[in-house]
Amino acid sequence: MQEQAGKAAWGIHKKVVMAALIGSNAGLLFLLKFASCGSFLVTRLHLGRLAFLLPMGISFYTLQIIAYVVDVYRGKYPAEKNFLQYMLFVMYFPQILQGPIARFDQLKKQLCSGHAFSYATFVGGFELMIWGYFQKLVIADRAAVIVDRLFGEYQSYAGVYMLLAGVLYSIQLYTDFNGCVCIARGASEMLGITLAQNFDHPYFSTSIQDFWHRWHISLSTWLRDYVYIPLGGNRKGKLRKYINILLTFLVSGLWHGMGLTYLVWGLLHGLYQVLGSLLMPVRDGLVSLTKTNRSSFSHRFMKQICTFFLVMLAWIFFRADSVTQALQMIRQMAVFNPWVLWNQSVYLLGLDAKNVWILFFAIATLLVVSIMQTKMDIRGWLAKQGIVFRYAVLYLALFAVLIFGIYGPGYDAVQFIYGGF
Repeated sequence: MQEQAGKAAWGIHKKVVMAALIGSNAGLLFLLKFASCGSFLVTRLHLGRLAFLLPMGISFYTLQIIAYVVDVYRGKYPAEKNFLQYMLFVMYFPQILQGPIARFDQLKKQLCSGHAFSYATFVGGFELMIWGYFQKLVIADRAAVIVDRLFGEYQSYAGVYMLLAGVLYSIQLYTDFNGCVCIARGASEMLGITLAQNFDHPYFSTSIQDFWHRWHISLSTWLRDYVYIPLGGNRKGKLRKYINILLTFLVSGLWHGMGLTYLVWGLLHGLYQVLGSLLMPVRDGLVSLTKTNRSSFSHRFMKQICTFFLVMLAWIFFRADSVTQALQMIRQMAVFNPWVLWNQSVYLLGLDAKNVWILFFAIATLLVVSIMQTKMDIRGWLAKQGIVFRYAVLYLALFAVLIFGIYGPGYDAVQFIYGGF
Protein backbone atom coordinates (compact mmCIF):
# COMPACT_ATOMS: atom_id res chain seq x y z
CA MET A 1 0.00 0.00 0.00
CA GLN A 2 2.79 2.41 0.94
CA GLU A 3 4.59 1.63 -2.31
CA GLN A 4 1.43 2.32 -4.35
CA ALA A 5 0.82 5.54 -2.42
CA GLY A 6 4.41 6.58 -3.08
CA LYS A 7 4.05 5.95 -6.80
CA ALA A 8 0.80 7.91 -6.89
CA ALA A 9 2.40 10.82 -5.03
CA TRP A 10 5.40 10.75 -7.40
CA GLY A 11 3.04 10.71 -10.37
CA ILE A 12 1.22 13.78 -9.04
CA HIS A 13 4.56 15.47 -8.35
CA LYS A 14 5.70 14.85 -11.94
CA LYS A 15 2.47 16.30 -13.31
CA VAL A 16 2.81 19.40 -11.13
CA VAL A 17 6.41 19.93 -12.25
CA MET A 18 5.46 19.42 -15.92
CA ALA A 19 2.51 21.81 -15.64
CA ALA A 20 4.70 24.42 -13.92
CA LEU A 21 7.40 24.21 -16.59
CA ILE A 22 4.92 24.35 -19.46
CA GLY A 23 2.99 27.17 -17.80
CA SER A 24 6.09 29.28 -17.12
CA ASN A 25 7.44 28.91 -20.67
CA ALA A 26 4.11 29.35 -22.43
CA GLY A 27 3.14 32.17 -20.06
CA LEU A 28 6.34 34.09 -20.75
CA LEU A 29 5.88 33.71 -24.49
CA PHE A 30 2.24 34.83 -24.20
CA LEU A 31 3.21 37.86 -22.11
CA LEU A 32 5.92 38.98 -24.53
CA LYS A 33 3.70 38.53 -27.57
CA PHE A 34 0.84 40.30 -25.81
CA ALA A 35 3.11 43.21 -24.90
CA SER A 36 4.31 43.53 -28.50
CA CYS A 37 0.84 43.52 -30.10
CA GLY A 38 0.28 47.23 -29.50
CA SER A 39 -3.24 46.92 -28.07
CA PHE A 40 -5.06 49.56 -26.02
CA LEU A 41 -4.76 47.43 -22.87
CA VAL A 42 -1.01 47.09 -23.36
CA THR A 43 -0.68 50.88 -23.56
CA ARG A 44 -2.82 51.43 -20.45
CA LEU A 45 -0.77 48.92 -18.45
CA HIS A 46 2.51 50.45 -19.68
CA LEU A 47 3.69 47.09 -20.97
CA GLY A 48 4.90 48.40 -24.34
CA ARG A 49 8.51 48.48 -23.15
CA LEU A 50 8.47 44.66 -22.93
CA ALA A 51 8.40 44.51 -26.72
CA PHE A 52 12.07 45.50 -26.69
CA LEU A 53 12.91 42.48 -24.55
CA LEU A 54 11.57 39.93 -27.05
CA PRO A 55 14.47 37.48 -27.51
CA MET A 56 15.34 36.29 -30.99
CA GLY A 57 13.65 33.00 -31.89
CA ILE A 58 11.75 32.69 -28.59
CA SER A 59 8.61 31.36 -30.31
CA PHE A 60 10.61 28.49 -31.79
CA TYR A 61 12.75 27.38 -28.87
CA THR A 62 9.83 27.71 -26.44
CA LEU A 63 8.07 24.96 -28.40
CA GLN A 64 11.27 22.88 -28.30
CA ILE A 65 11.45 23.26 -24.52
CA ILE A 66 7.77 22.32 -24.06
CA ALA A 67 8.20 19.27 -26.30
CA TYR A 68 11.27 18.22 -24.30
CA VAL A 69 9.42 18.56 -20.96
CA VAL A 70 6.41 16.56 -22.19
CA ASP A 71 8.56 13.84 -23.77
CA VAL A 72 10.58 13.40 -20.57
CA TYR A 73 7.34 13.22 -18.57
CA ARG A 74 5.99 10.57 -20.94
CA GLY A 75 9.18 8.54 -20.59
CA LYS A 76 10.18 8.87 -24.23
CA TYR A 77 13.76 9.50 -23.10
CA PRO A 78 15.46 10.34 -19.78
CA ALA A 79 16.08 13.92 -18.73
CA GLU A 80 19.43 15.33 -19.86
CA LYS A 81 21.75 15.68 -16.87
CA ASN A 82 24.34 17.81 -18.67
CA PHE A 83 23.00 21.37 -18.62
CA LEU A 84 25.40 22.58 -21.33
CA GLN A 85 24.29 19.84 -23.71
CA TYR A 86 20.67 20.71 -23.00
CA MET A 87 21.34 24.39 -23.73
CA LEU A 88 23.17 23.42 -26.92
CA PHE A 89 19.99 21.71 -28.07
CA VAL A 90 17.82 24.71 -27.18
CA MET A 91 20.13 27.39 -28.60
CA TYR A 92 21.64 25.60 -31.62
CA PHE A 93 22.32 28.68 -33.75
CA PRO A 94 21.33 27.68 -37.33
CA GLN A 95 17.73 26.94 -36.33
CA ILE A 96 17.18 29.53 -33.63
CA LEU A 97 15.77 32.24 -35.91
CA GLN A 98 13.08 30.35 -37.85
CA GLY A 99 13.39 26.68 -37.04
CA PRO A 100 12.81 23.95 -37.93
CA ILE A 101 11.48 23.10 -34.47
CA ALA A 102 13.65 20.14 -33.48
CA ARG A 103 12.98 17.34 -31.02
CA PHE A 104 15.61 16.42 -28.44
CA ASP A 105 15.93 12.80 -29.57
CA GLN A 106 16.49 13.97 -33.16
CA LEU A 107 19.42 16.25 -32.35
CA LYS A 108 21.04 15.03 -29.13
CA LYS A 109 23.30 12.40 -30.68
CA GLN A 110 24.29 14.63 -33.60
CA LEU A 111 25.10 17.62 -31.39
CA CYS A 112 27.02 15.75 -28.72
CA SER A 113 29.20 13.46 -30.83
CA GLY A 114 32.21 14.22 -33.01
CA HIS A 115 31.91 14.64 -36.77
CA ALA A 116 34.62 13.91 -39.29
CA PHE A 117 34.86 16.44 -42.11
CA SER A 118 33.01 15.32 -45.24
CA TYR A 119 33.72 17.22 -48.46
CA ALA A 120 30.52 15.92 -50.09
CA THR A 121 28.37 16.95 -47.14
CA PHE A 122 30.08 20.35 -46.95
CA VAL A 123 29.48 21.09 -50.64
CA GLY A 124 25.91 19.77 -50.41
CA GLY A 125 25.20 22.12 -47.52
CA PHE A 126 26.69 25.04 -49.45
CA GLU A 127 24.46 24.23 -52.43
CA LEU A 128 21.41 24.23 -50.17
CA MET A 129 22.42 27.61 -48.75
CA ILE A 130 22.74 29.09 -52.27
CA TRP A 131 19.24 27.82 -53.08
CA GLY A 132 17.99 29.47 -49.89
CA TYR A 133 19.63 32.78 -50.76
CA PHE A 134 18.15 32.59 -54.27
CA GLN A 135 14.66 32.24 -52.82
CA LYS A 136 15.17 35.03 -50.28
CA LEU A 137 17.17 37.63 -52.23
CA VAL A 138 16.01 37.08 -55.79
CA ILE A 139 12.33 36.24 -55.24
CA ALA A 140 11.05 37.10 -51.75
CA ASP A 141 12.68 40.53 -51.35
CA ARG A 142 11.78 41.53 -54.92
CA ALA A 143 8.15 40.38 -54.52
CA ALA A 144 8.00 42.31 -51.23
CA VAL A 145 8.25 45.61 -53.11
CA ILE A 146 4.99 44.98 -54.99
CA VAL A 147 3.29 43.30 -52.03
CA ASP A 148 4.04 46.23 -49.70
CA ARG A 149 2.69 48.70 -52.25
CA LEU A 150 -0.57 46.81 -52.83
CA PHE A 151 -1.24 46.05 -49.16
CA GLY A 152 -0.17 49.52 -48.07
CA GLU A 153 -2.38 51.32 -50.61
CA TYR A 154 -5.09 48.68 -51.06
CA GLN A 155 -7.88 51.24 -51.29
CA SER A 156 -6.40 52.49 -54.57
CA TYR A 157 -6.38 49.10 -56.29
CA ALA A 158 -8.92 46.43 -57.22
CA GLY A 159 -9.49 43.34 -59.32
CA VAL A 160 -6.35 41.69 -60.66
CA TYR A 161 -4.23 43.94 -58.46
CA MET A 162 -5.71 42.36 -55.32
CA LEU A 163 -5.34 38.88 -56.77
CA LEU A 164 -1.72 39.72 -57.59
CA ALA A 165 -1.21 40.92 -54.01
CA GLY A 166 -2.49 37.60 -52.63
CA VAL A 167 -0.52 35.43 -55.06
CA LEU A 168 2.73 37.35 -54.69
CA TYR A 169 2.46 37.44 -50.91
CA SER A 170 1.91 33.67 -50.89
CA ILE A 171 5.07 33.26 -52.95
CA GLN A 172 6.98 35.84 -50.91
CA LEU A 173 6.12 34.16 -47.61
CA TYR A 174 7.06 30.71 -48.90
CA THR A 175 10.38 31.75 -50.47
CA ASP A 176 11.25 33.95 -47.48
CA PHE A 177 10.53 31.22 -44.91
CA ASN A 178 11.78 28.26 -46.92
CA GLY A 179 14.79 30.30 -48.01
CA CYS A 180 15.77 30.89 -44.39
CA VAL A 181 15.22 27.23 -43.52
CA CYS A 182 17.36 26.13 -46.50
CA ILE A 183 20.13 28.47 -45.31
CA ALA A 184 19.85 27.06 -41.77
CA ARG A 185 19.78 23.45 -42.96
CA GLY A 186 22.67 24.08 -45.35
CA ALA A 187 24.84 25.73 -42.69
CA SER A 188 24.05 22.86 -40.32
CA GLU A 189 24.92 20.26 -42.97
CA MET A 190 28.28 21.97 -43.47
CA LEU A 191 28.87 21.26 -39.77
CA GLY A 192 27.82 17.63 -40.26
CA ILE A 193 24.44 18.00 -38.51
CA THR A 194 21.22 17.23 -40.38
CA LEU A 195 18.10 19.26 -39.58
CA ALA A 196 14.63 18.03 -40.47
CA GLN A 197 13.00 19.17 -43.71
CA ASN A 198 10.39 21.81 -42.94
CA PHE A 199 8.67 22.17 -46.33
CA ASP A 200 7.57 19.69 -48.97
CA HIS A 201 6.30 21.86 -51.83
CA PRO A 202 3.16 23.01 -49.96
CA TYR A 203 1.60 24.79 -52.94
CA PHE A 204 1.38 21.45 -54.76
CA SER A 205 -1.09 20.29 -52.09
CA THR A 206 -4.45 18.86 -53.17
CA SER A 207 -6.28 19.70 -49.92
CA ILE A 208 -5.87 21.88 -46.84
CA GLN A 209 -5.04 18.78 -44.80
CA ASP A 210 -2.36 17.91 -47.35
CA PHE A 211 -1.10 21.49 -47.16
CA TRP A 212 -0.44 21.14 -43.43
CA HIS A 213 1.47 17.93 -44.08
CA ARG A 214 3.79 19.99 -46.31
CA TRP A 215 3.90 23.50 -44.79
CA HIS A 216 6.00 24.24 -41.69
CA ILE A 217 6.14 20.51 -41.01
CA SER A 218 7.90 20.84 -37.67
CA LEU A 219 5.15 23.16 -36.36
CA SER A 220 2.26 21.09 -37.72
CA THR A 221 3.67 17.88 -36.19
CA TRP A 222 4.28 19.73 -32.90
CA LEU A 223 0.67 20.91 -32.84
CA ARG A 224 -0.48 17.38 -33.62
CA ASP A 225 1.61 15.74 -30.89
CA TYR A 226 1.26 18.32 -28.10
CA VAL A 227 -2.12 19.95 -28.72
CA TYR A 228 -4.44 17.95 -30.99
CA ILE A 229 -3.76 14.43 -29.64
CA PRO A 230 -3.77 15.48 -25.94
CA LEU A 231 -7.15 17.18 -26.57
CA GLY A 232 -8.46 13.80 -27.69
CA GLY A 233 -7.68 13.90 -31.40
CA ASN A 234 -10.27 11.97 -33.37
CA ARG A 235 -10.85 9.36 -30.66
CA LYS A 236 -14.00 10.86 -29.10
CA GLY A 237 -16.43 11.26 -31.95
CA LYS A 238 -16.70 13.58 -34.92
CA LEU A 239 -18.00 16.63 -33.05
CA ARG A 240 -15.13 16.49 -30.56
CA LYS A 241 -12.71 15.93 -33.46
CA TYR A 242 -13.90 19.10 -35.19
CA ILE A 243 -13.67 21.10 -31.96
CA ASN A 244 -10.14 19.81 -31.41
CA ILE A 245 -9.15 20.83 -34.95
CA LEU A 246 -10.48 24.36 -34.41
CA LEU A 247 -8.73 24.66 -31.03
CA THR A 248 -5.46 23.40 -32.51
CA PHE A 249 -5.50 25.98 -35.28
CA LEU A 250 -6.53 28.66 -32.79
CA VAL A 251 -3.32 27.83 -30.89
CA SER A 252 -1.43 28.07 -34.18
CA GLY A 253 -2.84 31.55 -34.73
CA LEU A 254 -1.95 32.64 -31.19
CA TRP A 255 1.59 31.31 -31.64
CA HIS A 256 2.07 33.57 -34.66
CA GLY A 257 0.79 36.67 -32.86
CA MET A 258 -1.84 38.20 -30.59
CA GLY A 259 -3.51 40.19 -33.36
CA LEU A 260 -7.03 39.35 -34.45
CA THR A 261 -5.80 38.76 -38.01
CA TYR A 262 -3.69 35.81 -36.87
CA LEU A 263 -6.61 34.30 -34.96
CA VAL A 264 -8.86 34.61 -38.03
CA TRP A 265 -6.12 33.04 -40.17
CA GLY A 266 -5.83 30.08 -37.78
CA LEU A 267 -9.58 29.59 -37.46
CA LEU A 268 -9.97 29.78 -41.26
CA HIS A 269 -7.61 26.85 -41.68
CA GLY A 270 -9.50 24.97 -39.00
CA LEU A 271 -12.81 25.68 -40.74
CA TYR A 272 -11.35 24.63 -44.08
CA GLN A 273 -10.54 21.21 -42.62
CA VAL A 274 -13.87 20.82 -40.83
CA LEU A 275 -15.86 21.78 -43.93
CA GLY A 276 -13.65 19.58 -46.08
CA SER A 277 -14.51 16.60 -43.90
CA LEU A 278 -18.23 17.43 -43.74
CA LEU A 279 -18.47 17.90 -47.51
CA MET A 280 -16.53 14.75 -48.37
CA PRO A 281 -19.72 12.73 -49.18
CA VAL A 282 -20.88 15.55 -51.50
CA ARG A 283 -17.54 15.59 -53.31
CA ASP A 284 -17.53 11.82 -53.61
CA GLY A 285 -21.02 11.97 -55.09
CA LEU A 286 -19.98 14.57 -57.66
CA VAL A 287 -16.94 12.52 -58.65
CA SER A 288 -19.13 9.44 -59.09
CA LEU A 289 -21.82 11.37 -60.99
CA THR A 290 -19.35 12.95 -63.42
CA LYS A 291 -17.28 9.74 -63.65
CA THR A 292 -14.14 11.69 -62.85
CA ASN A 293 -10.85 9.84 -62.65
CA ARG A 294 -9.33 10.98 -59.34
CA SER A 295 -5.83 10.03 -60.50
CA SER A 296 -6.03 12.11 -63.68
CA PHE A 297 -3.79 15.14 -64.06
CA SER A 298 -6.73 17.50 -64.68
CA HIS A 299 -8.51 16.46 -61.46
CA ARG A 300 -5.34 16.74 -59.39
CA PHE A 301 -4.44 20.09 -60.96
CA MET A 302 -7.90 21.50 -60.25
CA LYS A 303 -7.61 20.42 -56.61
CA GLN A 304 -4.20 22.09 -56.39
CA ILE A 305 -5.56 25.34 -57.81
CA CYS A 306 -8.55 25.34 -55.42
CA THR A 307 -6.33 24.56 -52.44
CA PHE A 308 -3.87 27.31 -53.34
CA PHE A 309 -6.73 29.81 -53.71
CA LEU A 310 -8.09 28.96 -50.25
CA VAL A 311 -4.62 29.20 -48.72
CA MET A 312 -4.03 32.52 -50.49
CA LEU A 313 -7.27 33.98 -49.09
CA ALA A 314 -6.15 33.03 -45.59
CA TRP A 315 -2.71 34.57 -46.20
CA ILE A 316 -4.41 37.92 -46.92
CA PHE A 317 -5.71 37.95 -43.34
CA PHE A 318 -2.23 36.90 -42.15
CA ARG A 319 -0.58 39.88 -43.93
CA ALA A 320 -3.26 42.57 -43.53
CA ASP A 321 -3.13 45.15 -40.74
CA SER A 322 -6.75 44.43 -39.80
CA VAL A 323 -9.60 42.05 -40.54
CA THR A 324 -11.45 44.95 -42.14
CA GLN A 325 -8.59 45.51 -44.58
CA ALA A 326 -8.44 41.80 -45.45
CA LEU A 327 -12.19 41.61 -46.13
CA GLN A 328 -12.05 44.76 -48.24
CA MET A 329 -9.17 43.39 -50.32
CA ILE A 330 -11.04 40.13 -50.91
CA ARG A 331 -14.18 42.04 -51.95
CA GLN A 332 -12.14 44.16 -54.35
CA MET A 333 -10.99 41.01 -56.17
CA ALA A 334 -14.44 40.87 -57.79
CA VAL A 335 -13.61 43.82 -60.09
CA PHE A 336 -12.90 42.66 -63.67
CA ASN A 337 -9.75 44.33 -65.05
CA PRO A 338 -7.42 41.66 -66.53
CA TRP A 339 -5.94 44.19 -68.98
CA VAL A 340 -3.67 45.55 -66.24
CA LEU A 341 -1.48 42.50 -66.82
CA TRP A 342 -0.56 43.58 -70.35
CA ASN A 343 -0.94 47.37 -70.41
CA GLN A 344 2.28 47.87 -68.38
CA SER A 345 0.39 48.89 -65.22
CA VAL A 346 2.37 46.34 -63.19
CA TYR A 347 5.51 48.38 -63.90
CA LEU A 348 4.07 51.14 -61.70
CA LEU A 349 3.93 49.05 -58.50
CA GLY A 350 7.48 49.72 -57.32
CA LEU A 351 9.50 47.57 -59.71
CA ASP A 352 10.60 48.65 -63.18
CA ALA A 353 10.10 46.41 -66.22
CA LYS A 354 13.50 44.74 -65.84
CA ASN A 355 12.89 43.73 -62.23
CA VAL A 356 9.34 42.56 -62.96
CA TRP A 357 10.70 40.21 -65.63
CA ILE A 358 13.51 39.04 -63.33
CA LEU A 359 10.86 38.23 -60.73
CA PHE A 360 8.76 36.39 -63.31
CA PHE A 361 11.65 34.20 -64.52
CA ALA A 362 12.85 33.59 -60.96
CA ILE A 363 9.39 32.32 -59.97
CA ALA A 364 9.36 30.16 -63.14
CA THR A 365 12.75 28.77 -62.07
CA LEU A 366 11.36 28.02 -58.61
CA LEU A 367 8.43 26.17 -60.18
CA VAL A 368 10.65 24.10 -62.50
CA VAL A 369 13.10 23.20 -59.73
CA SER A 370 10.22 22.32 -57.38
CA ILE A 371 8.71 19.96 -59.97
CA MET A 372 12.14 18.38 -60.47
CA GLN A 373 12.54 17.95 -56.71
CA THR A 374 9.34 15.91 -56.56
CA LYS A 375 10.84 13.47 -59.07
CA MET A 376 14.51 13.32 -58.11
CA ASP A 377 17.17 14.27 -55.57
CA ILE A 378 18.79 17.17 -57.42
CA ARG A 379 21.74 17.54 -55.05
CA GLY A 380 22.33 13.80 -55.08
CA TRP A 381 22.20 13.74 -58.88
CA LEU A 382 24.55 16.72 -59.10
CA ALA A 383 27.06 15.03 -56.79
CA LYS A 384 27.36 12.16 -59.30
CA GLN A 385 28.27 14.43 -62.21
CA GLY A 386 31.74 15.40 -63.37
CA ILE A 387 33.60 18.03 -61.38
CA VAL A 388 33.57 20.58 -64.23
CA PHE A 389 29.79 20.33 -64.65
CA ARG A 390 29.18 20.40 -60.89
CA TYR A 391 31.19 23.55 -60.35
CA ALA A 392 29.76 25.22 -63.45
CA VAL A 393 26.25 24.76 -62.03
CA LEU A 394 27.40 25.86 -58.57
CA TYR A 395 29.05 29.05 -59.80
CA LEU A 396 26.14 29.79 -62.13
CA ALA A 397 23.74 29.61 -59.18
CA LEU A 398 26.06 31.70 -57.01
CA PHE A 399 26.45 34.44 -59.61
CA ALA A 400 22.69 34.41 -60.25
CA VAL A 401 22.17 35.34 -56.59
CA LEU A 402 24.94 37.96 -56.65
CA ILE A 403 23.73 39.55 -59.88
CA PHE A 404 19.95 39.36 -59.48
CA GLY A 405 19.58 39.47 -55.70
CA ILE A 406 18.04 42.49 -53.96
CA TYR A 407 20.72 43.93 -51.68
CA GLY A 408 23.31 46.67 -51.45
CA PRO A 409 22.99 50.49 -51.68
CA GLY A 410 19.54 51.73 -52.62
CA TYR A 411 17.69 48.83 -51.01
CA ASP A 412 16.43 48.35 -47.49
CA ALA A 413 17.25 44.97 -46.03
CA VAL A 414 14.04 42.99 -45.67
CA GLN A 415 14.15 40.86 -42.54
CA PHE A 416 12.96 37.28 -42.60
CA ILE A 417 9.18 37.34 -42.11
CA TYR A 418 9.01 34.44 -39.65
CA GLY A 419 11.86 35.98 -37.68
CA GLY A 420 9.21 38.35 -36.33
CA PHE A 421 7.29 35.51 -34.73
